[in-house]
Amino acid sequence: MLLSAAVAGMACTHAVEAERLGDHDWQRAVARRGVDPADAVNPFDTSPAMAEWTAEVLQGRLGDGSLSQLYAIQDALFASDFGFAYDADLTLTAAEAFARRRGNCLSFTVMFIAMARSVGIDTFLMSVRREPGVDRADDLVVINRHVVAGYRGGASEVTVFDFFITSSSPYIQRRVIDDIEATAMYHTNLGGAAIRDGDLDRAVHQLSIATALAPDWAPGWINLGVTRYRLGDTDAAFDAYRRALEAEPQNASALTNMAFMYRELGRDREAENALRAAAHQTTNPFTLIAMADVEMLAGRRGSAARYLRKARRWYGDQPEVYDALARLAAVRGDESALEKHRRRAAELRASASQPPAD
Repeated sequence: MLLSAAVAGMACTHAVEAERLGDHDWQRAVARRGVDPADAVNPFDTSPAMAEWTAEVLQGRLGDGSLSQLYAIQDALFASDFGFAYDADLTLTAAEAFARRRGNCLSFTVMFIAMARSVGIDTFLMSVRREPGVDRADDLVVINRHVVAGYRGGASEVTVFDFFITSSSPYIQRRVIDDIEATAMYHTNLGGAAIRDGDLDRAVHQLSIATALAPDWAPGWINLGVTRYRLGDTDAAFDAYRRALEAEPQNASALTNMAFMYRELGRDREAENALRAAAHQTTNPFTLIAMADVEMLAGRRGSAARYLRKARRWYGDQPEVYDALARLAAVRGDESALEKHRRRAAELRASASQPPAD
């Protein structure tokens, strides 16, 4: 099993109560946002087999408190006979993830939530963010957000179940989300997978659903902007990034992608302004690397080094950081550092190409 051991922690949150919807209410809510329910997928769909499995796990424990029952479900999910395999690129509904015993962190988390709900425990999805929280599709940044399950045991205290520990750094943002926004996240994931597969028409379809369902969810707009740009529609791409910035002012990924487009259009001043704004808001390594390259071109080597030190501090396991450090070493004429950084980048790429151990 490739998932990390589940972790539960106590935290305080001021988020509003999430809206958990039955299937009929979910369909009505989707339709109110202008999306045909037949085109959208409810990620919390529960199969009879999954509900039966959950009831069996909790047999004899129905008198326990809800939190104890959640820990029992968690333990059962990580037992060797369940055998769930982590697959970063596979976004599934709860029922599909249960049937296939695989999926990414969203798939696993909605499965856990659906299991809990099947026995009457009111759990919900939470979006959390650590830095860095991005991926890359060639030269454009695709936004990712991690998700966890939450259970509110009191007026303000929430227990968080994080099933895939991507970083030891603390959350810098945490928000309870309702089932419609969870549906938008599901379709955003499908759109991101389509971008990576090169199926841009499918990406537009999935991301159009996501942005209609959750117009204030910036990652959907950012990924739609990537798709529109790859389809050659620069105006639509800029519009998507502007919508992302309306939802999240100074979103670094939107600014980074806009800077790339400005540079492609020969609008270097706007590109530098967008990158500089992004670099002041983020530890996203791709933004910091791009800003360092701007500073190198302008002859400001000390400023470039500061951006790259920040990138290495947060993202020191990524070869692109050492590629940039090698470029800086070459500009400085430091052959020793140039070779060292090139060697480190090669080591990291070789390590990333190795298949993970079971």
